[in-house]
Amino acid sequence: MKFSQRLAIAVMMAITTLPAGAQRYTNPYSKSNKVVEDSRSFGMFFAEYNPNTRHSSYLDGDTDTNYHGISVGFSYYMPVVGSLGFDAGVKGQYFFRSEKKGSTKYKSNLFAATIPVDIVYDWKLSDGFAIDPFVGVYGRYNFSAKNTDETGNTRNSLDFFDKGRASYFGYNTFKRFQFGWQAGVNFRISEVFTIGGAYWRDLSELGEQLKLHGFNVTVGANF
Repeated sequence: MKFSQRLAIAVMMAITTLPAGAQRYTNPYSKSNKVVEDSRSFGMFFAEYNPNTRHSSYLDGDTDTNYHGISVGFSYYMPVVGSLGFDAGVKGQYFFRSEKKGSTKYKSNLFAATIPVDIVYDWKLSDGFAIDPFVGVYGRYNFSAKNTDETGNTRNSLDFFDKGRASYFGYNTFKRFQFGWQAGVNFRISEVFTIGGAYWRDLSELGEQLKLHGFNVTVGANF
């Protein structure tokens, strides 16, 4: 039998002995010499709390921190080289604010869909615990953005994508698409749950000289 044929057979036998879905290795620095799984693909359904700030350089650097947000979505991680891989997903987001000044109630909201793409290092400390720091970019598409004010039985509403009404009330219209960056860390527990946090910031403007930035607090279920 030729050497090349023997080599091919040896390689095939080695491949068939590998466990499906993940590589395994022995940690030489572990006292128990325990076998630990290497990184593998996994997904996550998640919910987030998104406190955020609107910063306007147009209005003398005016910053409003009274905005909140909630998001739901899913993501999927794929290893590329060892423990380093990519994570991508999609989430629906609802940003909102409500306050009362005197006898007038002010409300604002923004509904959007966001697609984040991150570089992730899946650092497995044990079979039941992993730390996943990440950094990446996102794109956000805004479906609607409105302000309302109510005084007694009088109610006024403003759609920020309605150029005519926005101009009439002295506001700039909003843009449909933004992109930005984010960085954070997730903690994966027993391959079942994930908790984590991140900071994000728009690089493009929502309105004229108006950008958003804030935090994500994440709770997820892995699959």
